[in-house]
Amino acid sequence: MELSPNVERIKYAIRDIVSTAKEVEKKGKKLYYFNIGDPNKFDFDTPDYLKSALINALNEPFANAYSDSAGNQNLRKAIAHRQERLWGTILNPEKILVTTGVSEAISFIAASIAPGIEVLVPSPVYPSYLSYFNFFNIKPIQYNTDEKNHWYPDIDDIRNKISPKTRVILIINPNNPTGAVYPPKVIKEITELAGENNLLIISDEIYDLLSFRDDYKSTASLTDLPVLELNGISKTFLSPGWRLGWASLRDNDDKYTSFWEAMAKQSRIRLCSNSPIQIAVSKILNKPMDFLPKAKKKIENRALYFAKRINEMDGLSVSPPKGAFYAFPKIEKKIPDRQFVLELLKETGVLFVFGSGFGELGKSHFRSVVLPQEDEMTIALDLVENFLKKIP
Repeated sequence: MELSPNVERIKYAIRDIVSTAKEVEKKGKKLYYFNIGDPNKFDFDTPDYLKSALINALNEPFANAYSDSAGNQNLRKAIAHRQERLWGTILNPEKILVTTGVSEAISFIAASIAPGIEVLVPSPVYPSYLSYFNFFNIKPIQYNTDEKNHWYPDIDDIRNKISPKTRVILIINPNNPTGAVYPPKVIKEITELAGENNLLIISDEIYDLLSFRDDYKSTASLTDLPVLELNGISKTFLSPGWRLGWASLRDNDDKYTSFWEAMAKQSRIRLCSNSPIQIAVSKILNKPMDFLPKAKKKIENRALYFAKRINEMDGLSVSPPKGAFYAFPKIEKKIPDRQFVLELLKETGVLFVFGSGFGELGKSHFRSVVLPQEDEMTIALDLVENFLKKIP
C-alpha cells in the first residue's frame, strides 16, 4: 500500500516518547511519568456528580442513538449559557459544534483551510496544531513568546510575521506547554492586530478555569471581532478520557459562514460525538463546581513547588506556571533537549517531553506536568538534580 506523504508530517512528542519509556520500563526501571497532562493518572478524579449524570443519561430517551452531528441541542444551549454566565459572551447554539475532544475540532479547522494559507501560532505551541496544519499543507508560522516576560506573546513579532497569506492568529490561554496565563491587556493587543489585518482569532481555552491569576478573561469577552473558541470538559472537569469538547464561533457579521459550514460538513461525515456523554454534560455543565477550588489549589501548590525545586538546580531554570498543568524549564547545559530527555529517562526513569517537539522556541527546554504528589515529585526531582551534576 502506498502511503500518503502527509503522514510523515505527523509528530506528537508527548506520546511519541512513550514507546521509548515502555522499553526502559521493560528492563525493570521504575518510571516517573511527567509527560501527559492527565490529572486522573495521579490523585485526581472525575467528580461523582458527573459520573452519576452519565449513569443516569444511559436511561434517557434516545441516549443510545445517534445525536445530531453538530451536537445534542440541549448541550449546545448549555455551552452557550456557560459562556454567558462565566464571561458575558453571547453565543448562538447553532454556531457550536460538539467534538470528540478539542483535538477533533483542531482537525476540522485544519481540513477547512485552503492549502498554502498561513496561520500564526505561538512558539512554543501545543504540537497537535503543528501536525494538523502540516498534514493539510497549511503553513504554521510561529510567533515568539517571551520566556523572560512570563512567556507572554511578543506583539511586535506577531506584527512582523503577518503576510498577505495570513488568515488566522492562534491564542492558547492558559497555555500548554508553558503554563502561562495572558492578562487581558495582552489579549487585547493581539485582537487589535487581528482587526487591523482582517484575521480570524482562534482561541484555545480548554484550561480556562485552571488559571491561578484572578484577571483571566475569555478572548471573546475582550473583543467584538470574530472568535473561534475551542473548549471542553477534559481539564476543568478532570475527565480527559470522556473526550468531550466543542468549537464555538462568535461571528456577529456572519463573515465566516462558509468556513463554519466546512467544519460542519466534517462533523456530519463522522456522524456524531458520544451521545450519552453529551446528555450527561448537558445536565451538569452549569451546576456549581464545588470540587474545583480544592483541585486547582492542589495543582497551584504543586506548580510552585516544582518551579522552586527547578530554579534551585544548577543547569535548569523555569518561569513559574500561572495556570494549566505544565511547566517548561530551560536546559542551561550544553546538551540538546531531546538527548537530555532520553538520557534522563534511561538513567533515572523520569519521563519529560523534549521541548523541540513544541516548536522553534521549545528547543533547549522540556515540558513537565506538575500533577504528581509532592513526595513523588521530590523523588523524581532529586534524580534530575543528581543527573544534572554529571553533565558538563
